Amino acid sequence: MFRTLFILLLTSLMGGPLVLAAPAPSPAVPPAPVPSLPPADMGHLPWADGETLTYLVSWTALNAAQGTFSAHNKGDHWEFNLELASRGLVDEIYPFTGYFWSLLAAAPWRSIEYGEYRFEYSRTIKERTRIDYPGHLATREMWGAGQTKTFPIAEDSIDDVGSMLYHLRAYAWKPGDKRTLYVYESNSEKQGEAECQARETRAFGSWPAQPLLRIMAVPTVGTHHRGHLLLWMTDDARHLPLHAELDFRYGTFDIDLVKTSYPK
Repeated sequence: MFRTLFILLLTSLMGGPLVLAAPAPSPAVPPAPVPSLPPADMGHLPWADGETLTYLVSWTALNAAQGTFSAHNKGDHWEFNLELASRGLVDEIYPFTGYFWSLLAAAPWRSIEYGEYRFEYSRTIKERTRIDYPGHLATREMWGAGQTKTFPIAEDSIDDVGSMLYHLRAYAWKPGDKRTLYVYESNSEKQGEAECQARETRAFGSWPAQPLLRIMAVPTVGTHHRGHLLLWMTDDARHLPLHAELDFRYGTFDIDLVKTSYPK
């Protein structure tokens, strides 16, 4: 249970549709197409080089995990890192730590590499996936197991679970906007749909009441768990995700931004 819980928490914290799973629609009734919206303005991103965001994940009244994201401009690409560790009762029962990275090309915006070092009570996972867009292939190296696998990539531009928070932040949103998200994980494509539901003024944790964008992410294709993710981010140039609520079969989890840091 706790391994599954860990994966779901991680991917939801990153804003990815992998955790928001449901049966695919019947082939006889294809889903309605999602309107195409302008691409993100990569010259005016809402985060700075060196930005760090720390989140606390809680389950009812219990602290479950803490994760810190950081963004690094490497010139021809961005590198996003996440350090994640169990907290509270979860840390006593099933401690885990993890380091995750994602490399994204800036033009076009797409994942070119992602990987993880994950340490759990009974096992260690080390793997890296690299994307070959001209060849429409991805290669996953599982260093701990000494295995390498390749799998097809159908899209010309994809994301991984480590890039989804930044993917959502990079776009201009207004109520009614929808976007289809393509994420490759576990050797296959997952799809989700994100919709900006509303602008509203709310306060979360130590953050004062302010205008926020409420975004709902739901599953569409390629995943099998049920649930949804609600995300609130500031309706300003920063697009800071302040709070998220993840609902899935283990219950409802709250994910709160508790600390920010910027380079001087």
